[in-house]
Amino acid sequence: MYIALALTLAVTLTCFIGIWLINVMTQDAGVIDYYWGPGFAVIGGVNLYLLGTGSFYEWFLFGAVCLWALRLAGYLINRHHGSTLEDGRYRVMRENAGPGYWWKSLFTVFILQAVLLWLIAAPLHVAFGAEYTAIPLLFWLGIAVFAFGFIYEWVSDHQLATTKTTSGHSVRSLTLVKNGLWSLSRHPNYFGEIVLWCGISIAAFALSGSILSFVGPALLAFVMIKVSIPLTEQHLARSRPAYSSYKKTTPMLLPLGKAKK
Repeated sequence: MYIALALTLAVTLTCFIGIWLINVMTQDAGVIDYYWGPGFAVIGGVNLYLLGTGSFYEWFLFGAVCLWALRLAGYLINRHHGSTLEDGRYRVMRENAGPGYWWKSLFTVFILQAVLLWLIAAPLHVAFGAEYTAIPLLFWLGIAVFAFGFIYEWVSDHQLATTKTTSGHSVRSLTLVKNGLWSLSRHPNYFGEIVLWCGISIAAFALSGSILSFVGPALLAFVMIKVSIPLTEQHLARSRPAYSSYKKTTPMLLPLGKAKK
């Protein structure tokens, strides 16, 4: 297992350093999002190859992760290609860091995200090859939770991508989405991703019996609530005047509907 841990960390760091070089050439750190989903599939694949028993449950879990990774990568790549500007979060970092951003970003953005990805993948580090009697009912409960989160994230991304302004420009650059799942919370896509990782952790626990399975979604939720969401909302507050009123009336993450004023 230690060999698999070291190898997956080395592969993840190498891939992110390669993506950093692309960022240096293009001056667009948004390319880092391309590997967020596939990075987990790669870690799962390496662990399955080195540690897996070849059981149906292991392959099914790996297939679920690959399905999510492909869907998310396709969406993020398409969104990035449809934008004429670097992601606002990274653009602010670039402006604040000054001329030295090109090398500072290697540590503050790319290596940091590589390590976070590897840690969040904790369920995939313990799920394969465990000397433990699988609990089928618990495994399928995890898959059901995963499916709910997967669909929730997919629908919220679709609603965001398909909402257009009257001028026909991308919603991402000009307007604020407040309909559909976005009327229930300000970040339904993040909520869906946290839920699906809870499902993966439950399935991994059913296969391994390891409490480390739950480290992944716990860390993911912490990073999203304390880092990703604040950075996103700072950018939205600057670029969309209506965001302050939307923020006051709509919950941040849990889909609880309109909050009381």
